[in-house]
Amino acid sequence: MSRIRRHLFLGISLLGIGLLAGIGGEPVRADDLTDIQQAYEADIRLFNGQDPTTFTATAHENVVLFGTLSPFAVEGKAAIQQLVQEYFTNHDYVKWRSANAKFLVIETSGLAWGHYTVREQPRVGPRRILHGRYTFTYTKEEGRWLVVALDFSPL
Repeated sequence: MSRIRRHLFLGISLLGIGLLAGIGGEPVRADDLTDIQQAYEADIRLFNGQDPTTFTATAHENVVLFGTLSPFAVEGKAAIQQLVQEYFTNHDYVKWRSANAKFLVIETSGLAWGHYTVREQPRVGPRRILHGRYTFTYTKEEGRWLVVALDFSPL
């Protein structure tokens, strides 16, 4: 009886794994991790270029930003463009650098996370260096990786 239960358990487990493997749409490609890394690096280059329109070019229309630029979540591409524009308007210089960047892809979701340093020179006030953690969450739509959430946590 014990042997029958083991075989039954093994058979049901393999069936479950097989069914789960078929769920989720697009298969993960070997290049997806590289694509996420390139999308992230492009987002950082665009931010450092201080053009909020191009910075959010890779963002989903319903992107959400959490973090240091606002005490509340900022929802939508247009609202984030406006927030980032105000930030750039109030600064003469802003430079983002990431450290220990890591990347992960699970089906049509991707993550970029690590630590950051921002060097900024406000138009009024002393130069500052800020440190924190970040997470960029991506989704794959029609073959493109789009940012759906940004989270910046100061240390």
